[in-house]
Amino acid sequence: MNSLITTAKSLVFNYVQEDYEVWLKNFASHLKISGSEERMQYPKEIGDGYAKARNIEPGFSYRIANYALNADVEYQRTPTEHFQLILYFYQLEFEDEVYCKIDDTIFESNEKTYSVALLTTSLTKQTVVFKKGTKVKGLSVQMDEEWLAANIKDFAVYRNEMPRQKSFVADFISAKQRKIIDDIFNGSANSPLTELYIKSRVLRLTEQFLTAMCKRGLTTVPEFTNQKDFQSLLKIENILLQHYSGSFPSIESLAKTALMSESKLKKLFKKAFGLAPYEYYQKNRMHRAKEMLRTRNHSVTQVGSMLGYQNMSNFSAAFKKEFNYLPSQVHELA
Repeated sequence: MNSLITTAKSLVFNYVQEDYEVWLKNFASHLKISGSEERMQYPKEIGDGYAKARNIEPGFSYRIANYALNADVEYQRTPTEHFQLILYFYQLEFEDEVYCKIDDTIFESNEKTYSVALLTTSLTKQTVVFKKGTKVKGLSVQMDEEWLAANIKDFAVYRNEMPRQKSFVADFISAKQRKIIDDIFNGSANSPLTELYIKSRVLRLTEQFLTAMCKRGLTTVPEFTNQKDFQSLLKIENILLQHYSGSFPSIESLAKTALMSESKLKKLFKKAFGLAPYEYYQKNRMHRAKEMLRTRNHSVTQVGSMLGYQNMSNFSAAFKKEFNYLPSQVHELA
């Protein structure tokens, strides 16, 4: 059963996990706003932005959300007996803090930005609190037991082990995953087949995540780090993603920020994101350049300058190294 509680400048939504078209329809109904099963615009008193949902096939659905909150919102999920996996890829910006509780495990952050890939099951109780001013951008994927059994080899092993060992699996969003997420939110506008474009990338993102989980153990939280290190690595990642227009921060300064030795930071960062810090910085920097060029709002020279390049030949060489074509060829080949 779903229910909505509203207080002054706040909202609490109680729900059970369903496919996301049904979830969105129920949420819109409780907000007393019109909307289809597939898209909902947030009312001004709650937030600015939208959420939309689609069923790709029976037992597999997704929700895309992109909004800024004008009120405190609390989502409370009640456990169900019907097993489902729910996968979240969320990038958050907030003025206060973000709080999430899954069963008895609490993780929260007040670092102003937070990004995480999170896998939970419908058997768990979950509470997520977003404060007023929080900017939410993310993708959620719902997979029911029948779909999972048909698509994951030896699924019965994971089905039995995950509820017994772990209530959730938290992981970093890799550069490759971030690129797919950016395509879902930005690249689809340039495609004549928008819905097919999004669906194909939702499936690709899900396949990549589940494959990695199955290879190292779906029930295993990454062993290379603890919660403190996890938060520190997220802080370092955010620094690298926000410093496109300046020089690369030194490993020494990053290590001090993370409260780690330089060797520990380099080791954990490579394990978490698959790339060394500078490689991660440069790859995302070039993808940022590509997105800026695709908008046609800036010239190659302007984009290179905005990303801190004084020599455009160096910018073109770095771009070609990443994509195997020049920035001037983006509209021909991208």
